Amino acid sequence: MSITINNLQVVPSRFVITREIAIAHIINMAALAGLLLVLTGSLLLQFGVGEQPCPLCLVQRSGLIAMGIGPLLNLVIGLRPAHYAFSILAGCVGGAGSVRQILLHIAAPEDPGYGPAILGYHLYTWAAITGLIGVVGCAFLLMFQAQFVGSDAGILRRRSALRLAGIAIGVWFAIYVVIVAFSVIPECGLGLCPDDPPNIAGIGIPAGLAVVAAIGAVSVVIGYILNRRLPENPGES
Repeated sequence: MSITINNLQVVPSRFVITREIAIAHIINMAALAGLLLVLTGSLLLQFGVGEQPCPLCLVQRSGLIAMGIGPLLNLVIGLRPAHYAFSILAGCVGGAGSVRQILLHIAAPEDPGYGPAILGYHLYTWAAITGLIGVVGCAFLLMFQAQFVGSDAGILRRRSALRLAGIAIGVWFAIYVVIVAFSVIPECGLGLCPDDPPNIAGIGIPAGLAVVAAIGAVSVVIGYILNRRLPENPGES
């Protein structure tokens, strides 16, 4: 479709990017990277140390994963208020599981809490903090309407370092989702998960960090390949 202005034919671009959209893309990418960091810590505790997640821990982990879907969609198909809203709902669900576990362990003063503490806080407390930051952050971003003006189609429409980083983070996130999904099967089977699951033989923190580095390297390689091969302005006619 073309528009004639002062006898000049103008073909409008399907994809419009503004300074506000670019900043929002970077913020969403940083948010997804932050969630990856939190999930990395929980997976290192499970497979490195051997500390199996409890049912409430799995609820919190699922909430964190669901929170990442919002920024992932913002990067892949474009910024939408509904994507932020989805992350807010996911943060509330995961946060509810975190608060429930916190209350269970502060009911008895002599209760040492579940699992090891990191910087003085257990993982369920960190999950609650992460969920709160995510909910407040999404609500704050929703107040800036300029990011929704135009026809943003995400970062995939143009070959760039931003697209490479976004694809790599997205692939890394997807690998974590697969790991979390399959790790539940040996712990819970087809029934309810045990309240206090037995520990497993962990591979150790150094080996766990090496696995994380390998996953990151694979994600970057896939991101580089896709960034080179994906067409620019996909779907634009």
